[in-house]
Amino acid sequence: MIRPLMPQSFETVAQTGRKNRMVLLVFATGAVIALHMGLLHLFLWRNPAALLIFVAPSFLFSGTVYALWRWVFPRFDGRPLMARLALQTLVSLVALLAVSLLTVDVASLLIGGPPLFGVPHGTESHLIVTPELRQLAVRMYALLPVVPTALIGLIGYHQFWSRILSLQDRERQLTELAATAQLAALRAQINPHFLFNSLNSIAQLIHADPDKAEACVERLAEMFRYILRRAEKDFVPLADELEMAQAYLDIERARFGDRLRVETHVDPRSLRHLIPNLVLQPLVENAVKHGLSRKMGAGTVHIDAAVRDGCLDLAVRDDGLGMALAVLDDVYERGVGLRNLRDRLERLYGPAHLPEIRSAPGGGTEVRLRLPVKPVGVAA
Repeated sequence: MIRPLMPQSFETVAQTGRKNRMVLLVFATGAVIALHMGLLHLFLWRNPAALLIFVAPSFLFSGTVYALWRWVFPRFDGRPLMARLALQTLVSLVALLAVSLLTVDVASLLIGGPPLFGVPHGTESHLIVTPELRQLAVRMYALLPVVPTALIGLIGYHQFWSRILSLQDRERQLTELAATAQLAALRAQINPHFLFNSLNSIAQLIHADPDKAEACVERLAEMFRYILRRAEKDFVPLADELEMAQAYLDIERARFGDRLRVETHVDPRSLRHLIPNLVLQPLVENAVKHGLSRKMGAGTVHIDAAVRDGCLDLAVRDDGLGMALAVLDDVYERGVGLRNLRDRLERLYGPAHLPEIRSAPGGGTEVRLRLPVKPVGVAA
């Protein structure tokens, strides 16, 4: 896999910044909660030690949550959701209970309070609070933080931490995809089979129709200029993709003549919208190569585009031989073009925007894309 060239210092700084933000999320949340409880007890008992008693242990709780999020919870990611939640809850309760028992017992020892376990000691206060009640209060202080902290840990992980990890992974995938797409456009999209057929058609026309042969050479040159000019862009306007597809179809007409017809129905409003670079040409090429080339008589390729419900609806269909259901089920395994297109769309937009393919024997094939609207001027 080709990885993007990125200065090591810049990548290291970016990773350090993300890690610092994640650490801040954990420890700042714990410190704020502890400060709130410390100030509350300072107000109730007029004891300045309350701040230290609550704030200092909060860093132990935060450190435990950080360790759970970073090293423990991800180990359960491959399990079903309910099993994952059950294991995460169990581990959280055990770990946080151990930390809470330790910190409360140490704090009680420092301020002269009774221990968590063993024989309670000390004198009765003026409020006639017995050592047993004081021990019960100490135990309550040990148990009360466990449940809310466990809930914060679970909710925070699923709502924030796991999303951060997912976004980082998606960012890395998109960066790698952007680096490989430039070469893939030259290496895979304009495949050797198409180039051979185009040059063969032009060679046959040199003596029979030199003017048409010259026009085909010019169209082929336009296609390669387009690819080189757009090689560094992830998204291009639909109008540019249509020009690329039209250049390809002009060359194919040199081979098929009147057997190849093209009908285009494009909403003018959709021409300015950005789509992934080189997604239309493979669809048109498949329609000609697999749909019409083996059909007896004339065939038609239809290209439709319109904006509906916040998406650019782009469809390419033919009235060729079509495919049986068994062939349609593994269509992505039969060709590089569609498989690459599916993978690109899934990484760019998610599984909700994969190609929709409809086909039937003798009824032609239709491939429809629903791409989120991205007008020209929006950063790609």
